[in-house]
Amino acid sequence: MQHCNYTQRRIRKIIMSNSSPNVESLYNKSLNQLCYSMNEDILLNVMKWLPPSISLQIVWKVLRVNDGSEKFIYNHMLPDSELSSINRGREIAQMSLHNSGYTAPVSYRQMSSETHEGFATIQQTKFVDHFNFSNHFDLNLFSKFVDVTNYRSELFTIFQICVQMNGFQFPKQLADEWIKIDIQDNNDNVYVHHIDQGLKLGIFLGDAGWFSECALVLSHTYQIITTKWVCHDQNLKLVKIIQCLTKWLLVVSNYHNFDEAKVVLQHMLQTIGIIEKLEERTLCIAYAYVAVSQYYYVLMEFNEAWSWAVKAVYELRDKSADILKLLVISHAVRVCSVLNKLSTARKLLNQLHTYEKEIDQNIHVDMLLNEACYSLKADLAKDSINSYYIALDSRRNLFGYYNLHTAIVFVDYAYARYVCDYSTTDFNEAMRSILQGIFIMEKIGLPNDNMLLVNAGRIKALILEEKALDIMDRGIDIYIHDGIRDLQADGIKRLLERMKKNMLNEAEALHLKALQVSLQAVGVKALLTAKSYCNLGRLYQSQEKFTQSEKMHLKAIEIKESILGKDNPEVALSLGHLASLYTYQLKKYEEAEVLYLRSKTIYETTYGRQYTGLLYDFQGLVEVYRELNNTEKYNQYTENILRFHETREAWLHEVHTATDENCTKDDLSLEKFKCILNECACDK
Repeated sequence: MQHCNYTQRRIRKIIMSNSSPNVESLYNKSLNQLCYSMNEDILLNVMKWLPPSISLQIVWKVLRVNDGSEKFIYNHMLPDSELSSINRGREIAQMSLHNSGYTAPVSYRQMSSETHEGFATIQQTKFVDHFNFSNHFDLNLFSKFVDVTNYRSELFTIFQICVQMNGFQFPKQLADEWIKIDIQDNNDNVYVHHIDQGLKLGIFLGDAGWFSECALVLSHTYQIITTKWVCHDQNLKLVKIIQCLTKWLLVVSNYHNFDEAKVVLQHMLQTIGIIEKLEERTLCIAYAYVAVSQYYYVLMEFNEAWSWAVKAVYELRDKSADILKLLVISHAVRVCSVLNKLSTARKLLNQLHTYEKEIDQNIHVDMLLNEACYSLKADLAKDSINSYYIALDSRRNLFGYYNLHTAIVFVDYAYARYVCDYSTTDFNEAMRSILQGIFIMEKIGLPNDNMLLVNAGRIKALILEEKALDIMDRGIDIYIHDGIRDLQADGIKRLLERMKKNMLNEAEALHLKALQVSLQAVGVKALLTAKSYCNLGRLYQSQEKFTQSEKMHLKAIEIKESILGKDNPEVALSLGHLASLYTYQLKKYEEAEVLYLRSKTIYETTYGRQYTGLLYDFQGLVEVYRELNNTEKYNQYTENILRFHETREAWLHEVHTATDENCTKDDLSLEKFKCILNECACDK
């Protein structure tokens, strides 16, 4: 009772502070005084009796999160913070350890578990928990805090502090705690409260990067809504169902749990059909359309994904929340980018950039990642790098280093870095990033056959292959201990050959694993499977298994053509790989010429004459015509290579300096976005 009275007195003081002239300073002074006199009993009373917003702020202050450290900044929307966020993200990607007090080596050869864990320890959120707060974060406290929407970022970080303290099973324990609640009362209000609690918990877990736990909660919530809740308000029930299914479908799709996703999709399509038929419908289901679009996007069924993305934009209303508009339109940017609708994507982005209001950090990162997807497809890989650095820093700050969101950014960035550095053959940063992504996924317990982890292994294999091919030229400087330099030249060569073979064998095992999982998940006639065949074709070429290489490339081409048609850039990619095999190993020069020319035509038609893929076709054609003694064509494509660099430099300058005069200043004007999607020539 004594502590309760103490808390009540504090509440009165805080209320008085809020009614005074200098509200902010007195309010903060009251909070600081309360924190100064804190002990565990007082903290428990604070969390129990004070309003949610105030008690959450007190918890944040008591935990002294990062204690003002500049390495962890929670608001990246300020103009002067972007550069520091980029620098911090770069240090994470490079596993930069200077000034950290941690001096273990970080070369690939010595990338041990101890090295990772040492670096991860540095990256973990710093805090103090003198009052055992993490032991008291239960379902009731979560339900209280989760309604404080303007402090959602702080709640994400507080939650991951509890994960740091209680272990990676903490989110599952919280999910199980809710699932075990047995509702005996058939009162409608009781069920509504319980369903709302399940939706908030499930959605929060998904937003916080705990996908399987989110799916567990939402599947149970859906069962309650559809089998136990007797609701006489059809609209209310549909609202709860669509909320539940939307997040559930998003997380199982992004988790690559395709079996569960198929089931959820059927429920989703059925519910969407009911809602669309409602007379005088006011319920906006744009984000439900995004969830369906994302399902097809992950499956690489991009035309279907685009159809649903467009429906999502058209479902928006002028009165829809800005956050919803940003998410829907940004998702459309990603989908039309992979479909090579690059002009449309660029216009959508330019119009999005006119939005000048502050954006929530997590939403901002989602938009950055979608824009980075556009940059990669538009052959502007370097433009995406800074976006990934900010995303790494932000995800680490919000959700912690050991988090699936963070791991996914590492994996995506590693691939972007691999593409960006392909011409330099310096893949160290790409390798460090992919190894961190894999390490995190394994550490938090992803199954070995989870496609997120398998895809990360596939990207690691791509990087391994390039490093293996480079090993004979740079091995002495990069891969060999100083103490081995005294070996005779033959001894060093044999050692390097063995290292090369081991790296290629490891890459083969990873690619075969990816193929096996893809076949099980989506079958033979799927782009995911074709990607594995394509990767194996390149690897077998590097391993000098030329017959197997040709077989894999032909399979990849067959699948891609059956799905995408004969004139798609994905087909051109495989055509170029097969042409390379025919040129440099199998000496089938006439066949190679046909493939190169076909690939060149596809790239020029789709992207223009500045696309870097053309350079590889030109180089291949120069070799072909040299072998065929075709001097005229040899000189022509040698000249094309020289002109290509000039063309690309001019194009890059134009891209980075051009302004879109068609952009309006109407911020999120739906008329403008719909006009862009329609490729309308009007001046709206």
